[in-house]
Amino acid sequence: MNASWPPFLVKPKLNLSRPTLKMPSRPSDTLIFGIIMVFVLFVLGGGVYTLVRDPIAIGQYLNKPALLAYGLDSQFKIEGFVASGILLIGILGFGLLYRATRYTYQPAFATRIMLLGLLLAGISYLILQYFMIVKTTVPS
Repeated sequence: MNASWPPFLVKPKLNLSRPTLKMPSRPSDTLIFGIIMVFVLFVLGGGVYTLVRDPIAIGQYLNKPALLAYGLDSQFKIEGFVASGILLIGILGFGLLYRATRYTYQPAFATRIMLLGLLLAGISYLILQYFMIVKTTVPS
């Protein structure tokens, strides 16, 4: 038996293709680096201590405001933020040192960038060492 289509039904002529699924685009390297750097500064600045212990924001010593808590086992909230900022300055200094290597055909400009990077990294190191000296000395 030969069945035919009724004349009012029209067979559609469609070119259906299989859908292709694509992976979402990868975020930029700068964004990934920034997120990792914020996390590292949070940890190195004492963010975990601040979350766990819930210290006071700022303290006082002899009725004067104190930025640093004495002893290595305590910290003020502001101390963590300041330490993170100083670490960021040091990281920017090392970033400038790295950036100076790209200007090999402009030695004067590369030298200026390198000196600025050394200055930032050195100042950051000295300030953090001062913080450690203040924190480890017992106030009298």
